[in-house]
Amino acid sequence: MPNWDGLDELELLAQAQDGDPEAFGELYNRYAGLIFRFLYAHLDDRLDAEDLTHEVFMKTWRSIAKYQQQGLPFSAFLFRVAKNCLVDFYRRLGQHAHDLSGAEQTDALALSDPAGEISNQMEHREMVRLLHSLKEDYRLVLTLRFFSGLTPEETAHVMHKSVGAVRVLQFRALGALRLLLEEEG
Repeated sequence: MPNWDGLDELELLAQAQDGDPEAFGELYNRYAGLIFRFLYAHLDDRLDAEDLTHEVFMKTWRSIAKYQQQGLPFSAFLFRVAKNCLVDFYRRLGQHAHDLSGAEQTDALALSDPAGEISNQMEHREMVRLLHSLKEDYRLVLTLRFFSGLTPEETAHVMHKSVGAVRVLQFRALGALRLLLEEEG
């Protein structure tokens, strides 16, 4: 098995575009966690987020040969695919993002620290509940910037907006979130 640690994203991409499944597997290893967290923040359902993460990487693998670097990291492309998969998911359900409440998680007791996991899940559910009460653009900009760690430039690429528009949107979204937190005391 090759050592991928020394290879940067562009070298891995070139190998994956040449059909190397191990290089694509390394891209998966590097980005699957970020994509999962982004999707989970929107869905609040671990199984749906896992399924959509798989779908994102399957779609990416099928189209990787056509991918062209546009001055942004590969992760920005992956998040755009993830956003599109999320939209398709909602469309299949016939619902909008803010209408979804997420399913209960039942696997917390199987973990080594059930109390800690339950506390984490409660905090996550509360944050998702607050995010779901925001406008869709606000929710998207906050999850891309803070859950997924994208730069304003990468977020702009995913959202099809200018960097300035993303910054304004982020400012407004944080203000709206702050108001919600103040209302809840």
